[in-house]
Amino acid sequence: MNKVSYHIDELPPLTAKQQADLEHLATLSDDDIDLSDIPEVTDWSDAIRGSIRSQALPTEASVISPSILAKFKDRAKQTGGNYQDMINDALEEYLTDH
Repeated sequence: MNKVSYHIDELPPLTAKQQADLEHLATLSDDDIDLSDIPEVTDWSDAIRGSIRSQALPTEASVISPSILAKFKDRAKQTGGNYQDMINDALEEYLTDH
């Protein structure tokens, strides 16, 4: 099974039909929804616990401006470092000095 990952800000808006379908589904009970074309998942051996993140938690991209993040990523590529470690080090140094 392939892993599919989306960022909430990159999804296209729902079409009017998709929105209407969702609103209709919301009115049905679980027993009234036809799942015959969706195979039941019985093998969860490849499942990864905790792989779904809550949208309530901010991502680094929402905390750090895109231009600053890009500079750290570019520097990490040049030096072979880890941009997240570099950001943490820079913040630690700033907080120590101020």
